[in-house]
Amino acid sequence: MKAILLTISVILLLLVGTPIHSQMVVQNRAASTPSPPSLLATEQEVRGFFDKYVERYNQRDIDGFLSFFSLKAMQNQQDGLPEMRKLYANVFNQSQELKISIEDMKIEIYQNAVAVKARYAVNQVLKETGQKRFWKGNIHWVLVKEEGRLKITSINFRHSVPPTLALEREPKPKEETAGKALVKPEISVERKKAPPQAPPQVPGSLADEKEVKRFFSDYIDRYNRKDIDGFLSFFSSKAVQNQKDGLKGIREVYAKYFDESQELRYHTEEMKTEVYQNAVEVKARFRVDQKLKVSGEDKVWKGNIRWVLVMEEGRLKISSLDYQNEKSP
Repeated sequence: MKAILLTISVILLLLVGTPIHSQMVVQNRAASTPSPPSLLATEQEVRGFFDKYVERYNQRDIDGFLSFFSLKAMQNQQDGLPEMRKLYANVFNQSQELKISIEDMKIEIYQNAVAVKARYAVNQVLKETGQKRFWKGNIHWVLVKEEGRLKITSINFRHSVPPTLALEREPKPKEETAGKALVKPEISVERKKAPPQAPPQVPGSLADEKEVKRFFSDYIDRYNRKDIDGFLSFFSSKAVQNQKDGLKGIREVYAKYFDESQELRYHTEEMKTEVYQNAVEVKARFRVDQKLKVSGEDKVWKGNIRWVLVMEEGRLKISSLDYQNEKSP
């Protein structure tokens, strides 16, 4: 009997003192599994940001409104923060009442940026005349984080001009037909002479879809050839990658990457193109198959990517490039 009790005691000691192998496996796997990259913000943070943005706009609080913008912010690929201050201060000062509303908001959150698209409408009552004005259209913001706060780094309008531009560029008429939409970014000499009954012209787009597809066909060709100068010729001199690297930094990154590669094969799929008056936005899924020179190792890179193209000297150029790798090789 003593022998049986002694045997049971030894077994219990062994069980208590020895870790179970299956638990070790689970723990080791958990420790070795890389955690997914954190995103820049939550959807709740983004919606809270725009609630305050709309509130400051409607209050015509110029300093409060501009506090939502990065110092490097660009509006419609042309106006920096000083120009934006003049434009919005003008529209705020001329307004007795001002109300912007945003609907159909679509939010895409990346590691280093947030893209937000929506429909917007602005109702305005002028101080001097009591005249009512109305704008509506599509709008697109890109947000980044600066000193721990979300900031707008770019804002673009589609087939509609900001109220500020409309007020500055259109002469104040003696009479205006109710419900007339302000959709022309500029009024040319020919249009001024047009008869009043002529329908308003819709502004032209920056490029057509064929041009954009041809652009990316050539872009991918230079990438696969590892032609650093040819590849960088598709970028604007003011281009920014992942909200931080300028053209010099982009050259350094790709020159090193091309140099260490024996073979490169770049693929895109699910490409979605949206053509604006002053920019083209392209989103896609990407995959890069890389074979290293030294080791012969094969690597695969894939994820989501977004380009913004502008026109410079009659040619499409990449103004910004943001991508998010799903998993580093």
